[in-house]
Amino acid sequence: MIRLVRWMGLLAALIGSLPLAARAHEIKVCKCDKACYTDEVSRVSCERGKARFHSHGLPDPEDPMMRGITATNQQFPAEHNYEFEILLEPELARQPTPTEAGPVGVAINGVPIFDPSTQGPVNRKTGRRPSAFEAGELDVCGGHAGRGDDYHYHIAPKCLIDDLGPAWVDQDKKPIGYAMDGFPILALGWFDKKNAVEQDLDPCRGMKDATGQYFYNVKTTSSWDVLHCLAGRPQHFARDRWNHRSDRTGKEITGIPIRFAIKDSTRTSYGRDVCHVMTGTLQGEQILQTNGRARKIRAQEGSLFYCNKACYGLFFEADKSRTFRGRAIYYDYITDGCPAGFGVARLTTFTPYEGPAQSRKGPPPTRK
Repeated sequence: MIRLVRWMGLLAALIGSLPLAARAHEIKVCKCDKACYTDEVSRVSCERGKARFHSHGLPDPEDPMMRGITATNQQFPAEHNYEFEILLEPELARQPTPTEAGPVGVAINGVPIFDPSTQGPVNRKTGRRPSAFEAGELDVCGGHAGRGDDYHYHIAPKCLIDDLGPAWVDQDKKPIGYAMDGFPILALGWFDKKNAVEQDLDPCRGMKDATGQYFYNVKTTSSWDVLHCLAGRPQHFARDRWNHRSDRTGKEITGIPIRFAIKDSTRTSYGRDVCHVMTGTLQGEQILQTNGRARKIRAQEGSLFYCNKACYGLFFEADKSRTFRGRAIYYDYITDGCPAGFGVARLTTFTPYEGPAQSRKGPPPTRK
């Protein structure tokens, strides 16, 4: 604890005395200008010291969401109803605040930005949780859907930055997002290496421009870090309203982690239903069979899907029994309420479990 306090004190001093070389750039901060956000953001306004805007929490439809993930919680990117508030005049705090697993900001397309950590257990040696990037949980854009089917980034939003292009990022030097303390997030050097500022950043990944404006800058190479701590005072900056997915019994679905390499992901509307499909390869999992025994598979192609509580194909964890050791999963395939036109029969699905009960109490395999 003493070491942490000393480190934070040193960090505060570093932020207040940045070298002159770090102030060569002059960034553009345009929190109140709708032109400084993408089409996914709406109702931009500024009043009472804050910029406010709304979004549905999904990036450009052309961005390859979820593709490239090798470890998934079987969550699907769904529309949310976000309202964000960003301080217009943020100030540096006396001491920076370490980030924790959870939101740390928002991209200019209205997609939240999270700390790089997963919700896994804290490593006693490092004091940090596992990296979502290193765990294979992120797609090629740097994001994934969380336990609330909320799509968010854990590293620099690579697809968004590429979509914005050199003029936005390196010529006009406009933000690609804002941190929850109100300071802008840029990507200088992403396209033009002459703008690289990696050597000028403080431990939070921040610096001041030629006018004294503090900003963060994402790492332009692997592991594409966004920020390591918050140099300003963290604010409650987001509100959200949405409905959680549920299964056929009405229980909320939060998903279990499985080793499933996602090759493609789609979402299509059918009336009031939005059907999500992820195709890929299940690898190294132990599958519960009809005879009550478990079989480990090396690799098997198939699809995960969800339209509503009466139309889905997902894996759940089976009860432990004497017939297998360790964790086993089973595929729940429910199609009674699939919307017309969905074409579930055309999907390559896994074999549904239809065997005897595995619990001593007698009911079918329970979900955890």
